[in-house]
Amino acid sequence: MNVASNWFNSLTESLLSHRRYIPAALTLCTGTSLSLAAAAVVWHSENQRMQAEFHQQADRLNVALQQSINKNLEFLYSLEGFYRASTEVSRQDFKQFVHPALARNAAIHSVNWIRRVPAAQKAAYERTIRAEDFPAFQIYERTPDKKQVKAKVRSEYFPIIYREALEEDNKVIGFDVASSPDRKAALEKSVNTGKIAASARIRLVSNNQPGLQVFLPVPSRTTSADNSVNGRQNLMGVIAGLFQITSMVDSSLESLNLDKINFYLYDNSAIEKERFLVRYDSQAKQLIDNPKHEKPELANLRGKICQDPSACTRLFNVADRQWRLLVLPGKGYNSMSTHQGSLAIGAIGLLMTGGLTIYLLMSLERTAKVEQQVYDRTIQLKQRTAELETALKNLQEAQFQLIQTEKMSSLGQLVAGVAHEINNPVNFISGNLIHTGEYTQSLLELVEIYQQQYPNPTPEVQAKQKEIDWEFISEDLPKILKSMNMGAERIRQIVLSLRNFSRLDEAEMKSVDIHQGIDSTLMILDSRLKPQLGFPGIQVIKEYGNLPLVECWAGQLNQVFMNVLSNAIDVLHEQRSHILPNGKTLYDSAFLPRIRIRTELLSSNCVCVRIADNGAGMTENVKKRLFDPFFTTKPVGKGTGLGLSIGYQIVDKHQGSLRCVSAPGEGTEFWIEVPVRQQPEQSVSKVLPAVGVSWN
Repeated sequence: MNVASNWFNSLTESLLSHRRYIPAALTLCTGTSLSLAAAAVVWHSENQRMQAEFHQQADRLNVALQQSINKNLEFLYSLEGFYRASTEVSRQDFKQFVHPALARNAAIHSVNWIRRVPAAQKAAYERTIRAEDFPAFQIYERTPDKKQVKAKVRSEYFPIIYREALEEDNKVIGFDVASSPDRKAALEKSVNTGKIAASARIRLVSNNQPGLQVFLPVPSRTTSADNSVNGRQNLMGVIAGLFQITSMVDSSLESLNLDKINFYLYDNSAIEKERFLVRYDSQAKQLIDNPKHEKPELANLRGKICQDPSACTRLFNVADRQWRLLVLPGKGYNSMSTHQGSLAIGAIGLLMTGGLTIYLLMSLERTAKVEQQVYDRTIQLKQRTAELETALKNLQEAQFQLIQTEKMSSLGQLVAGVAHEINNPVNFISGNLIHTGEYTQSLLELVEIYQQQYPNPTPEVQAKQKEIDWEFISEDLPKILKSMNMGAERIRQIVLSLRNFSRLDEAEMKSVDIHQGIDSTLMILDSRLKPQLGFPGIQVIKEYGNLPLVECWAGQLNQVFMNVLSNAIDVLHEQRSHILPNGKTLYDSAFLPRIRIRTELLSSNCVCVRIADNGAGMTENVKKRLFDPFFTTKPVGKGTGLGLSIGYQIVDKHQGSLRCVSAPGEGTEFWIEVPVRQQPEQSVSKVLPAVGVSWN
């Protein structure tokens, strides 16, 4: 009960909220219903007209078939009249009479003259025909495999004596028609009744097409009234016309336009399985005599046009047989093109209804505007919410950048402290190595003088000299001191590079040598540039120009050099190496990694540092996001995505520009442009976000 009540209340609220659209809805429903009703009435009338046209076409087809068949049978009657009027018809007379008709009518396959020969007269009759230029003549019959054999002994024979066809075949002469089961029944009926008789569907021997054999008996001039078996002695002969069913039907279709109409032709006088004669397919526009298609589609029989199969059936006689014509609508007969009128009425009604409905809806525009205002306010609130979310995201990015900057500052302090602590003992070692070298040289000179004064020392001295290998010590000791001095100098240079890189003692902006900052950065990255196992090292090409001192924050600018050079080194290592399935690294020996550093003075107040590598380059999509915070192409855990973003802000803080030139397969080059002298209004604390990138 509660569910039904809730549903009713929900429906009521929905109708009340949309009640202003009720007039338009009623107009739409009423107009649509009337339009569809009118279209349905016209549709029904079009169906009736289409059914009437279909039955008219079926009647015309039936008449055309009957006329075509009668035309062919009339030729046999004319030949019968020729025999009745002639005292004797020779083979030449038969040919002259029949041949023109064969040329005019393609449905007549052949015309034969058959004589009745009693068994007692068989031998004499064969001798007579042999004397007529047929030396090998004999009455024969055919086996099931079409071979000619001598006719079996029977009471009478009906051999073919004359035969005329467009394709001459004298082998047929002498064939006993009564020996053929397909023709015997019709022949016997014709002889017994003295009337025309037709066979069921047969297959023509010459082309295997469906055919029809029609027999017309010709009595002698002194025939009796009874032409039964007792009167066969008065039979002059039998005219046998052989017709090709498809040609006979096709000739009747020449004057008809059977568009989308199929039909089936059956012989009702035959047994059930042999009734099918031929079928016409309107879609293929051809006659089909394959018995597999003898049954029509039941869907067509259940249609409105042929809902009663007898309405689509026509019966007519062929000689003594009854043929049945079944006419059916073909595919697309009842298509949309036959209902253009009803469709047009429906479309016009719906258009008028739609126009009226639109007019009513336009009258509700004021209400719609109010709803639109509410919708606009909602969109504004959503936009403000999105802006707040964007501001929160920017704040988080700034927080991450500040943390990264603080890390770099702490790292710089650590580097400076370590450099200071290392510098004092290194200076102590370097200073003492000078005195140690002088003392060692003096002692060696003293020993040399002693050896000159006392060339023959005591055995104990000689044994000790041999034990300590005095000659090697005197030669190697200066070299050791020299190597120690070089190592101390190397440590002093590294410490100096660390101090130059951090520049924590230079909090204010000062004029510095850019080349010194680049060299200090390269000194720190020297371990990654040197050759390794299977890696030849990275060749650094310096093309320094003649630059003036540049006013800048040296430590921050060195950080930019560090980020760009570190990225270039990473790319070159990845370009040359390939990870094998066992986890080992394989290096490509054909690839020689290089980094080129070029400095130049672009104008009187602008210097440019160009750092280029011969790596794989990058795509346009990567270049567009190159300076975005947290964007990186490195694997997880190997890059924060802040190096170039912070570098861009540092260069922008110096009133300069940082841009990238790269293409896939052509390496990458970064242009770092900074002014020689900063503008007076530039503040130390100025940090601008990376809002754009200049491209070449």
